[in-house]
Amino acid sequence: MELIKDNKEKLRSVYRLSNGFIRKYWYNKNILWMSSHADLVKKFVPNYVYNYGENELGVWLDMYPIKGTPANTIPHTKEFVEKIYKFCLDNIDKTYPYAHGDWVLSNMFIVDEEIKLCDWDNLGIYPKQEVIEKLHSDLRSAFGDLFDEVLHDTASV
Repeated sequence: MELIKDNKEKLRSVYRLSNGFIRKYWYNKNILWMSSHADLVKKFVPNYVYNYGENELGVWLDMYPIKGTPANTIPHTKEFVEKIYKFCLDNIDKTYPYAHGDWVLSNMFIVDEEIKLCDWDNLGIYPKQEVIEKLHSDLRSAFGDLFDEVLHDTASV
């Protein structure tokens, strides 16, 4: 297992397994939570969850890796910001009242012309206004003033 990310504050780690799968550990959750979480992720992202379980470290979720270009490596053009924003809004509509909850660019991959989300840790039920505010905050953090331009243009239409 190769450690990819270790978040001591959130008590989570991410590993790449020798078979290519991505394994995320939660050190402060139980198997009942994991079972429910895995079922929800499977509902919204078919063919993403491979397996889950529990061991001496905690609960874990094995996921198929997403083969694509990380969105945080793509130049920030206005068209790209618009594409990301539209994708996120569409995703919110598809999953509501559930929401992904973490729209940072490192959680998005471009596969051909399609955008795919990973890292569904925050998947849950949230009030719509809270979801939109979090989305705007995440995209403003990623794109800065360019996102505000897109937001202004979208509101004007």
